[in-house]
Amino acid sequence: MRRFNRTPCYTGPDDPARGEVRGTLQLGETVVVETVGGHDQDYEAIGKCLPGDVMEVHPPRYSRPGGPFLIEGIRAGDWVAIEILAIDPGPYGFYRNGGPFWGSMRLVAPVRAGWVHFPPDFVVPVRPMIGVIQLESVAAFEIDHGGNMDFNSVQPGSTVHLRAQKDGGRLSLGDVHARMGDGEMTGTGVEIDSAVTLRVGRSPGFPCGSPVVEKTRLVEADDEYLTSGQGATWEEAARIAWFDMVSLIADRYQTTVEYANLIVGTIGDFRPGYAAGMLNQRGRPSASAYVTCQVAVTKALRRTGHPYQPDAQGASV
Repeated sequence: MRRFNRTPCYTGPDDPARGEVRGTLQLGETVVVETVGGHDQDYEAIGKCLPGDVMEVHPPRYSRPGGPFLIEGIRAGDWVAIEILAIDPGPYGFYRNGGPFWGSMRLVAPVRAGWVHFPPDFVVPVRPMIGVIQLESVAAFEIDHGGNMDFNSVQPGSTVHLRAQKDGGRLSLGDVHARMGDGEMTGTGVEIDSAVTLRVGRSPGFPCGSPVVEKTRLVEADDEYLTSGQGATWEEAARIAWFDMVSLIADRYQTTVEYANLIVGTIGDFRPGYAAGMLNQRGRPSASAYVTCQVAVTKALRRTGHPYQPDAQGASV
């Protein structure tokens, strides 16, 4: 099986190899593609990787990205199926402290033995997904070719169907998260280096202008807490549900509001309830129009009772 590594690194931002095609994939071929997470930093080499550490920006590694790849036999207009077979997250990622409580700061989250570590002693199982998966577009910022979609449905066991806009498709992927709440409400999940195992093939195609995802695997149990919000806009409803979930986590897990907010903003799934808002008003503005939102946090979240120790890389929690 071929593997496309993020190394050897480029020599710098002006390396002439930047942007070159990484290789040509055969239809039906299974490959491993390494992706780059966060700000392309090497925190383990620095020797400091504790949960909740505020990220310091160091010189980037200039890692090679997950693409672009040509796909043999694909022409503009063809549909391509990208089957996600496995995602192996790296040893640490970066997330953001944000939302209605605090400003935006990048923090460090170690990932060990299938668990993401948050301060002071919270752990939650990984739920890896791919934030960016795309074929090269003829126009910027359109979803019809894929792109920075940030759907949790793009996970191991799923197949992403994309319509090629250029000959060869030019497949790229990146922005993998070890875990991300639905809605990515702080603008990040736990962004992380990864190794993605995938298989490319022809897709039967769909009568759609945008990507189609086939999801075939249940990745975690359904046990969870859910809080609710209602507002004139999605943001208002989400804010109310967010506040309540922070209160719930702080109470049930006997922690501070600050730590609870880190958890909710990073792993909370923000789900629409009544989402029509003004859509059913037939063009007549109404002050009574509203939407509702629920925030879900898995009950798999727990506290270990002891702070994370960097030297216990393989230790169970």
